[in-house]
Amino acid sequence: MQAAGLTPHRDWIWLPAATAVAIVAAVALLVIGLSATEGESLPPVIMLAALPLPILLFVGTQTLAWNQSYAFYGAILVIILQCANLRVREIEDKTIDFQILIKLACVGSMLTLALAAMVRRWPLRESSEALLWFAFFAYLIVTSANSVQPTLSFVETVSNIAAFLYVYSLVRFLGVRNATGILITACFVLCIVSIAAYFLNPLLGRMSDWVNGAFIPTSRLTGVFGTANAAGAAAAIGIMLTVLFSGLSLRRPLFYVLIAPMAFCLLVSNNRMSVAAMMAGLLYVYAMRGRFGIKFALGLLVAALGVLVMASFGDSIMSGLSRSGSADEITSGTGRTRIWAVVIELWMEQPLFGYGAGSAKFILPFHPMLFKAAAHAHNMYLNILFSGGLIGLSIFLTSLVLTLRRAWSARAHNVIGIVIFYLLYGITEPTIGGLVSFLSLSFYALPCLALAAQASAGRPREATRAIAPFRYVPYRP
Repeated sequence: MQAAGLTPHRDWIWLPAATAVAIVAAVALLVIGLSATEGESLPPVIMLAALPLPILLFVGTQTLAWNQSYAFYGAILVIILQCANLRVREIEDKTIDFQILIKLACVGSMLTLALAAMVRRWPLRESSEALLWFAFFAYLIVTSANSVQPTLSFVETVSNIAAFLYVYSLVRFLGVRNATGILITACFVLCIVSIAAYFLNPLLGRMSDWVNGAFIPTSRLTGVFGTANAAGAAAAIGIMLTVLFSGLSLRRPLFYVLIAPMAFCLLVSNNRMSVAAMMAGLLYVYAMRGRFGIKFALGLLVAALGVLVMASFGDSIMSGLSRSGSADEITSGTGRTRIWAVVIELWMEQPLFGYGAGSAKFILPFHPMLFKAAAHAHNMYLNILFSGGLIGLSIFLTSLVLTLRRAWSARAHNVIGIVIFYLLYGITEPTIGGLVSFLSLSFYALPCLALAAQASAGRPREATRAIAPFRYVPYRP
């Protein structure tokens, strides 16, 4: 998981790019001038559309060769395009539109770049534990053949495999600080765009719900993440990555510039589970940074006081935390317990292999006891159990335990803190499933970071230079 084998960065690689830009600009001006005199419009448009091809070919070649700068900025662009949802459509609408084509192109790019990296250094030579994660994804591929919509399930599963391999390659070839910097930058941009959508395009940027008989946008932010819960979770992950991996001091204005839009998205999305899971993960990391005994005793005291307060004023507190003013909203997980009961009942009919990857969205919404929005199990563990059965869940949990063990042995408490977030957040949301998103892509970074942490344990600090946006920030492993 080291940065060895990288193509060295050389300043002269910008010379052919600058030359290509100059040629494109000159030809563009010539074509525009000729078209103005001749009165033709279509040929110039076709030519102008083809003009950037040499530059795209050059940039694509450099990225495919894993040149540091090109691979870094290319990864940011690919992740943003893959994770952003710039239109609104119904849950049951599975047609292929222009945005889906862009996402599929991004999946193809991730898979191609990952394969190019694997040709240079086969990952299984470094860790046999990676084989278990590959086995989990291979099992999902097999189960997709048994799903309700095999083609769609296969494409969604391949997108998750491509994301895992791509993040694995980013960590191995660019290093931990650059790989996490890519995720932080992508999350920052997605949050900025989400805030703009929240104020400028409420139909896209806000969650719609029934209010007084009308289905209208509410105050909850969805942004370009698709759902309010996804927006809150992604923002929480961005905050944790910035706090735990960027190495930015609290005295640096850049820290607050990065955190501010993420914090806004987290709070306005009104995703309570993301806030609680993020706080639990950060508190764990804080507790492990010295004076553990004192912090543990203080934590027990606070927990005891919390139990006492909940025993005395539990109903009032839960009513205040709920969006509807009813404590039942909290105790039922906003209706999730009804979904969980149906999922378990259906799973018991096919306990070993489940219903196939991606089948939940075609089965649960049509169950007589559920509703259209129940497109998944609203629980990471039950979602995997429903799609992959006991075999799939066993492989997944074993992989996760081995990741935690590796992170613990390397004292990578930053990684464990984010794993804690996903373990808790997974109680109410699936995390894994469907076309890859920022949340699942960030989850796949965890085993990669754990592998990198143990590989670098006892060795000098990572020698890979930071590219951006933390280029001049000292790296803190």
